[in-house]
Amino acid sequence: MQKKRSIKIISIVLIFVLICVSITYVKTGNKEVLATTKEFNTENLQDNEHMHVEIDSSGDKVPVPNGYVGSKVAGENEIDTGYVIYEGTEEVNDNNVEEAQKTRNQYVWIPVPDASTMYGTDENGKKWGKLYDFTTETGDNINPVTGAKPLNWIEENGIIKIEGVEASFKEPYITDEYEMNSKIKNLKLDSKTTLEFLKQLEEEFNQMIDSVQRYGGFYIGRYETGDMNKEKVVLRKGNADINKQNWFSMYKKCKKLNNENSNIETGMIWGCQWDRTLMWLIESGNKIKEEICVDSTGWGNYSKVEFEYIDSNGNWQIKKSGAATIIPTGSTEYTRANNIYDLAGNVFESVMTSRTIGRAYRGGSINYNTCTAEYRYYNNPSISYSITCRAMLYIK
Repeated sequence: MQKKRSIKIISIVLIFVLICVSITYVKTGNKEVLATTKEFNTENLQDNEHMHVEIDSSGDKVPVPNGYVGSKVAGENEIDTGYVIYEGTEEVNDNNVEEAQKTRNQYVWIPVPDASTMYGTDENGKKWGKLYDFTTETGDNINPVTGAKPLNWIEENGIIKIEGVEASFKEPYITDEYEMNSKIKNLKLDSKTTLEFLKQLEEEFNQMIDSVQRYGGFYIGRYETGDMNKEKVVLRKGNADINKQNWFSMYKKCKKLNNENSNIETGMIWGCQWDRTLMWLIESGNKIKEEICVDSTGWGNYSKVEFEYIDSNGNWQIKKSGAATIIPTGSTEYTRANNIYDLAGNVFESVMTSRTIGRAYRGGSINYNTCTAEYRYYNNPSISYSITCRAMLYIK
């Protein structure tokens, strides 16, 4: 009898331990978040021909592409608060960080513990990006931590289905009206027909997902894309040339951000990557759900807010309340979230997401105080608007 009681007690303890390991909560101030940002098994990360492993300030492994270095600056070298990498091989430290921020392209690591939150596979074997709305509500199909809920898809028995596929946001896909054969072959997109362009986008998406699964995450551009009206774009602090290009031009220019580095691929960010970044901001405790989907003016450049920033000449200025002033990239700490600048406000940012009659943009702008960081709409990809884009990088 005593032996049976002992076995029962041991069983109860083991179950309790398993539950604690499976659902671990951490507190950051008044924010209770799931400790999911490091669940990917980083112990399997080892140097290979495309990347080397660096260690963040907490002792965790980060895959850094060859040709880049992880920052050694306090505040830039921790996964949970934004691990920054710089293009080039020279170390970035307290002595040269200000110069490096203005002269070298930079990205921030976005951990993805479970890649299945970013994509699903349909009955025909095609991978689709999982897009989300964000809410402060609770209920079925709503993540209790991030408030993320499926935008227009359902998944049963491992099979995803996009609802209202012809009219809804989706990726990878094409815009029927603006990406017809007659236009595609004149855009120099490495494709000559609509079908070829769709296949090209599907291949790019699949390669990105494969990398996320292999390395446990991806890199997002630290800043809105700059030098937009030049042949080569940049991701550097203090750039004011961040708009007035059409979607196709931005798509092509972001692909060239790799600067012929054979260890990486770069491109315009996918919508599922944007949504994963917002989830991570909440999971890490940097933001709460309300700041993502209700009111983002507390961390974005909107007309109603006032803050100090550095203009393109290096002078301190005040962006006054009521002023629709577009600011240079990374010019104020007011808009920083885990070392990423201007995800909310300033200028709308194009993404890879398609709608049958347009390409999507995200994140709000200076003229629309109610357009939050999760905001999503669309426009004609052939027309140049006051819109920029956000770049991404993944390791081969």
